[in-house]
Amino acid sequence: MKTRLLRNLTLRRGLVALVLVTGILGTTVVYAQAAKVTTTYRTAVVTYSTISQSIGMAGNLAPVSQANLNFASPGTVASVNVQVGQTVVAGTSLAALDQTLLSAQLLQAQATLASAQSKLSQDQAGPTAQSLVSAQNSVASAQVAANNAQTSLTDTQAINAQAVATAQAPVTAAQIPVAADQALVTQDQTTLTSDQAAMTAACTSPSVACTTATAAVAADQAKLTADQAKLATDQAPLAAAQSALSTATVKARQSNDQAAAALATSQQQLAGAKSSLAALQTGASPQTIQMDDAQIQIDQVNVNTIQHELDGATLTAPIAGIVSQVSIAAGQSVTGGGASASSANASPMSAIVIYTPGQYQVSGTISDSQVNLVAIGQTAEVTPSGSTQALKGASGCTAGGFGAAPAAGGSPRPNPGGQANLSNVSGEVTAVSGTSVTVLTLTNTSQTITVPTTAAVTQSSSTTAASLQVGECVRATGSPDASGAVQATGLTITPAGPSGTCSTGFGGAGRGPAGNGAPAAGG
Repeated sequence: MKTRLLRNLTLRRGLVALVLVTGILGTTVVYAQAAKVTTTYRTAVVTYSTISQSIGMAGNLAPVSQANLNFASPGTVASVNVQVGQTVVAGTSLAALDQTLLSAQLLQAQATLASAQSKLSQDQAGPTAQSLVSAQNSVASAQVAANNAQTSLTDTQAINAQAVATAQAPVTAAQIPVAADQALVTQDQTTLTSDQAAMTAACTSPSVACTTATAAVAADQAKLTADQAKLATDQAPLAAAQSALSTATVKARQSNDQAAAALATSQQQLAGAKSSLAALQTGASPQTIQMDDAQIQIDQVNVNTIQHELDGATLTAPIAGIVSQVSIAAGQSVTGGGASASSANASPMSAIVIYTPGQYQVSGTISDSQVNLVAIGQTAEVTPSGSTQALKGASGCTAGGFGAAPAAGGSPRPNPGGQANLSNVSGEVTAVSGTSVTVLTLTNTSQTITVPTTAAVTQSSSTTAASLQVGECVRATGSPDASGAVQATGLTITPAGPSGTCSTGFGGAGRGPAGNGAPAAGG
């Protein structure tokens, strides 16, 4: 089966009547009546007439041009400028996302790209007198800063050591009475323990010795209490002095650490300045230039990506037509899905769909027995099932087979992308020059055929395509180029008929020997 490709707005599928109108030449009918003595003849005038042939097929009626649109990136819909049924022209702004974040990201990406480009320019240009002086000044400044930081650290450490020593003096002074008090308390505790033992031994029964021992224990306890009170009193200044010493020590450590960190930073800056000066004096290496180039490419891709998303944040009509679907609203969050312009059916996920009215095509199938009735360029009328109005157009051909591609108003519909036009050229060879062959077609038009060595050749008299001779009959199949010449992919070569004519043989009308469109006898 040869598949006829024709696409649609309404996806109406049903029985389609395809009417092909072909101009042919009325034939001359010659009757010969034999008699015993005489022969008589009856003649008719040769005239042209039109024959209409109807072909029934199941197919779909679709608009030729339809655009299914979605935003290129996700976001929040800021505005919708059209509604269903509205007519728009190509370039009309249909809807837009909130572009605040994307715009800020684009500015940042462009700034990063400009910085990378500036670095590459500087590295490629090499050092200048001004840049060398600047780098040397940076080294000198960094050296001064490092020296100052070292001095500051030394001074800070000295000051902090003095502060700690000052805080240590009260602690040392307070520790002397506390130590003396602690010695008295220890002695008191020893005496008390001894007297308590003596009292225990003496007081086994009432006696003067028991009374004396008891009084000694009481006196020991009173002295211990007094000495413990004095120890507590002397410990208070010691605790305060120790607290002040601890504070001074912590403060000194922090100050010293800060001064040391400042020195380390200044030394690092000095090393960086010296490294920059050395690199400037030797110039940028090839590896550095390559790294600069690589960074620019990365930054450029980032800019392009964000710019694409920003451009895709506004839906613009790619074709003129009528809005048939709007599935978004302001404030709605959407995902990016891109856009397509074709005669494909609208996806339920399409944000906006536009179609061009007045031009349609039909896709369907024609049987092998009927396909020879169809020729490219024939006038065709397609009447959808249930309709009394025919759509007029022209027969076309796609890689899927032969068929009609009608368009309202009779304009031939160009094949959609990915479908190649095929042409069949039949007629008499009138000239051969290298791989170019000129053929007088069956409709008395001159057609050029290019025959590459890879063309498939079927011959009944010629042995190769190169041996094609003027006067032979040929049918070429292939794709026409921009100039209209057919790039042949297949050739069928036959000798001319008995009267020097080329027979139809290919589903078309024959051509007379004079090349004037008259049919062969009996045609």
